[in-house]
Amino acid sequence: MTWLKRLIIVFVLLDNFLLNFPKKILFKSRWVLAGKCKQCGKCCEEIYLKMTPNQISSKFFTNLAIRWISWLFDFILIRVEQDAGYLVFTCKHRLRDGRCGNYFWRPNICRNYPLVDYFEEPKMLPDCGFTAKLRH
Repeated sequence: MTWLKRLIIVFVLLDNFLLNFPKKILFKSRWVLAGKCKQCGKCCEEIYLKMTPNQISSKFFTNLAIRWISWLFDFILIRVEQDAGYLVFTCKHRLRDGRCGNYFWRPNICRNYPLVDYFEEPKMLPDCGFTAKLRH
């Protein structure tokens, strides 16, 4: 079954590349990242995945999303924040020293952290090695 996960992840990574490459060229964010990852693993302790109000209000969809994400990325559900619209996971591949034990096959949410949105200021965890500065 690992081969099936890896095949799906290859398509997910290709989709991520095709989505983000034009954004980086055509629609530069007002924010620029500086610094680098400290490999502390804090971002892997609680992984927040946003859902729309309609998605999270559907018990069927929420359960389906939890099962899919848990199976494909080996994430473990910590809690559902119904009011805020988040599924909160942790990752089983986080090693004791904080590094990723599945780095090559890590999902897009990990590859894209910290997310630099076009409009909003990037949000980093405390003591993160990254900072965001306004583009000049």
